[in-house]
Amino acid sequence: MIKILILDDAKVIRALLRLTLESDGIYCNEAATVEEALQFALQTEYDLMIIDYMLEDGHNGLELVQSIKSQGKNIDTPCVMLSAEDGNECKLDAMDLGVKAWLKKPFAPTSLLKIVYKVLGKDYQIQNLEKHSMHHHD
Repeated sequence: MIKILILDDAKVIRALLRLTLESDGIYCNEAATVEEALQFALQTEYDLMIIDYMLEDGHNGLELVQSIKSQGKNIDTPCVMLSAEDGNECKLDAMDLGVKAWLKKPFAPTSLLKIVYKVLGKDYQIQNLEKHSMHHHD
């Protein structure tokens, strides 16, 4: 089973991420702060982390990536940065830290799943969507 750690300070975004990922059979832990996410990252090995770039408390998601890289667990876990921010400077900083993809808010559930599977090096099966009512587009 794929395990993903989510860090986003917005409860509604965390819920959307979790629902989308869980609907595809992915296990998720979610955190609202860098500190909370770091606690999860120290306890569990993840296949991927989806991290909000700009957090309300003045922190940013890159701080989590830096902290994890110095902790010993999840050092090589790929990260996807999630943000309304689209500037090149923050993307370059993220790339320097090994962030694999940048997903701009707002995002479509299918876009999220495509990026997740691409970063994980797995084939994304479009037919997966047909079994999840939240993805239907009639």
